[in-house]
Amino acid sequence: MYSIFLVEDEIVVREGIRNSIPWADTPYVLAGEAPDGEMALSLMKDIKPDILITDIKMPFMDGLELTRLIRKTQPWVKIIIISGHDEFSYAKKAISLGVEDYLLKPVSSVDMLKSLEKVSNKIAEEKRQRLSYENLCVQVRNTAGILRGKWLCELVGGGVDAGEAVERGRSFDLDLIARGYIVLVASLEVEASKYTEFAGAALIVETIVSTRDDLIFFSTSMDTLVIICKQVNAESLEETVYALGGAIKHEVERDTLCRVSVGIGRLVTHIAEIASSFADAQKALAQLAQAGRRVIAGIGDIEVLNENDLMRLDGDPVADRLRSAKRSDIDALVEHFMELLGDKPIHSSLLGYYLLGDIIVASAKLIESLGGKLQDVYPSILIQENMMDVVSSPERFRLEVRTLLDAIITYRESVVTGRYAPMIQKAKKYIETHFASQDISLHSVSEEVNVSPNHFSTLFSQETGVTFIEYLTRVRIENAKMLLSTTAMRSAEIAYESGFGDPHYFSFIFKKNTGMSPTEFRSAFTVSGQ
Repeated sequence: MYSIFLVEDEIVVREGIRNSIPWADTPYVLAGEAPDGEMALSLMKDIKPDILITDIKMPFMDGLELTRLIRKTQPWVKIIIISGHDEFSYAKKAISLGVEDYLLKPVSSVDMLKSLEKVSNKIAEEKRQRLSYENLCVQVRNTAGILRGKWLCELVGGGVDAGEAVERGRSFDLDLIARGYIVLVASLEVEASKYTEFAGAALIVETIVSTRDDLIFFSTSMDTLVIICKQVNAESLEETVYALGGAIKHEVERDTLCRVSVGIGRLVTHIAEIASSFADAQKALAQLAQAGRRVIAGIGDIEVLNENDLMRLDGDPVADRLRSAKRSDIDALVEHFMELLGDKPIHSSLLGYYLLGDIIVASAKLIESLGGKLQDVYPSILIQENMMDVVSSPERFRLEVRTLLDAIITYRESVVTGRYAPMIQKAKKYIETHFASQDISLHSVSEEVNVSPNHFSTLFSQETGVTFIEYLTRVRIENAKMLLSTTAMRSAEIAYESGFGDPHYFSFIFKKNTGMSPTEFRSAFTVSGQ
């Protein structure tokens, strides 16, 4: 599936695109929309779509500026521009920025689907090219690249004289002069039989950084990728590095079988200190490995984490998956357990009992690491008679495990521990107080908690298990459900009261999240309440 984000200030055009395409029958999903580029930029940091469809002329931030910024922060996104007939000068500028397609209004559903097919085919082809054997061979034969990589390994290892580094770097066409440096190290994990995925991951990262003069990329081994990030304005360097880490993790895990952990060193101001920043990044990765967490963390994040934050849960793979699982992962986890269960009645029952026991133990470990007890979160699962009943049929097993996992993730999301607990709780309180405002955004909340937007987005999703947008949407939907079930307000009024500026978009999001339209929900609630 390819995720789509739509940006259009004209409600009629936006509704036309949203409602005229049978999304459920296509390989595309409309993941989000916004009326202007500024709001879109904030939302897209969390949603991370594959394709952006944007108008050119919009208030606050137009499509050209949005395109320029997305090219920098989310380089994998393919962009389709839509515009009026009198905007050819804008079109030429858009083409120079590397958009994939250009459509004139009015845009029919047929034309839009043709454009999406063209762009999605290009995404698939680029993936094939990155992983092609020819590209790998070209890299191996590139002697200059090997020598360059060897020298950079010496640089981050502290084996290069700082006085000669600038001149030696120039011989490899590298400009090392800057006011600040941060080293990012990405560690890759994959099953032993899938080691060729490492090469694909390296090519993906090389594609991300290839157009950036502020990034120097190389690898110290098959499973360790390094980027030296340099910037004239050192103050914004940390935000750039966290955004880069997020882009790398997203693209590599989307297009390969690799799992990615990212360690970020501290900001240094001299070439001689680059080795120190590299050592910090490695230290952060070592702590993440000890904790069994595949996330993005800077050395400043790691140094103050306590033992509970870094608990590995005895290396239990089920517990490890539960620690990082999102609610959207529940179905996949349940089906994985069902595959292990098998289809023979006797075998299924015996194995089901032991498998359920493993899931319960893993769940208990996770909840205890967060300061709770399983008997308080889901007490019925601990009764032996109930356990035997659960494994009596595949259908009952599937239902009970899904309910258990949902309860665990709900509990985990409600509990935040460690250094960032006060910040996350403050952010949640701010969201729950201001969700009805259409001005609330990733930027406004991150400003409230005094953290850069990219850093906040990373921390929030890692600490809560959901993205900022998912959490904000959940709060808004819950408020809408409350108003639908307790008041006689019209759906449009409830949309505005819940923070949705467009009643039609509210209906779309409500049904996407609940499976029912607002009217159907109100009717169902009325019937059940009688």
